[in-house]
Amino acid sequence: MSDKRPPEEFPETFGPDVIVRGIDLDDEEFVVGGQRLTEERAAELADHAERRGGRPSLSGGRRHSPALNLRVSQSDRQRLDAVAAGQGRRASDVMRDALREYLDRHPS
Repeated sequence: MSDKRPPEEFPETFGPDVIVRGIDLDDEEFVVGGQRLTEERAAELADHAERRGGRPSLSGGRRHSPALNLRVSQSDRQRLDAVAAGQGRRASDVMRDALREYLDRHPS
């Protein structure tokens, strides 16, 4: 069995309907996608998952970046999309900059 520890954000407990146990993939048969999963293959898949692309953390390092969801009027959304397109940026980047500017002007 792997001696790697789960990531920090991995929950320590789950709901009462979940059973978690460690297994040795070389001793027990575990099939994924019709193929037997071995410790070696699991390590390869984990390495691939850790290396795959994605957006860098906004919180620094490999820490999770919290997400915010908000509702806006249709006209505000259209204006945001137009500004973002005009700047060749994503709407989320424009919103992040706008929030930062607002927070800088209104310190707590």
